[in-house]
Amino acid sequence: MDAPSAKSKTVGGLLAGATDTFERAAVPEPRANAELLLAQLLDTDRGWLFVHREAILEGDAAERYESWVRRRATREPLQHVTGVQEFYGLSLKADPRALVPRPETEGLVEAVLSLDLPIGSRVADLGAGGGCISVALAVQRGDLEIDALERSRGALDLARENAELHGVTARIRFTEGDLGDPPAAWRGALHCVVSNPPYGRESEWPLLEPEVRDHDPREAFVAGPTGLEAYTALGRPAYDLLRPSGHLVLELGFGQAAEVSAVVTGAGFEVREIRPDLNGIERVLVARKDEG
Repeated sequence: MDAPSAKSKTVGGLLAGATDTFERAAVPEPRANAELLLAQLLDTDRGWLFVHREAILEGDAAERYESWVRRRATREPLQHVTGVQEFYGLSLKADPRALVPRPETEGLVEAVLSLDLPIGSRVADLGAGGGCISVALAVQRGDLEIDALERSRGALDLARENAELHGVTARIRFTEGDLGDPPAAWRGALHCVVSNPPYGRESEWPLLEPEVRDHDPREAFVAGPTGLEAYTALGRPAYDLLRPSGHLVLELGFGQAAEVSAVVTGAGFEVREIRPDLNGIERVLVARKDEG
């Protein structure tokens, strides 16, 4: 058996070094970050790392891991370093072209699926970003027709790449445009409109973690001075897009449930449900087009 090369290192040694680097760089959850990076590099899980702490990584793999650690230590998002993010059981591409998909956004997919939309229903994802919602819905419901509307060309390209990755490109129509000004041809044709719009206040942006503030696109987070601007912009257009009794499903920012409910009610919707996320925060609003 050949002796390990000088550049070879053990799993345990690499993790210890990365954890120390992250602690000094004030990276949140340093040990977990070290393990997640190495598990992604080795295409395994964190449990394997625990069992195989004495396993040897040869030079190329060890050097690549250490380069990832250096990047993460600058507070570059872990998902940008690895290039992937898990969302609703799917591995999606993640990079600076769009917000990294958040776990709470999975609640939008759950809410749309719970509506039991008729076979062949048409759904629009307004402000689709990197396509996490559109792609997850297309994978879960092979019968849906999905329109993904996004004003950022880079984010829309990323959404196309994620759709291609999961074989659903043919069932998603990608359109460049603003969520407050959807194509007139869509009016009255949709069964559901779903959106995770920008809902941050301008005053919040400088206070965010560096992973968001320095790497995510500002326009995908900041709505304006109040954080309600995008909801106001999409409310009436969404109403006009929907068929009778069609549904609107929105992600909410912290503490926004009452204000957004007032906005969508004023646009003609009846709020049917406010769903909490796993932390108990009111996160998803489900409304129906009120024909009265």
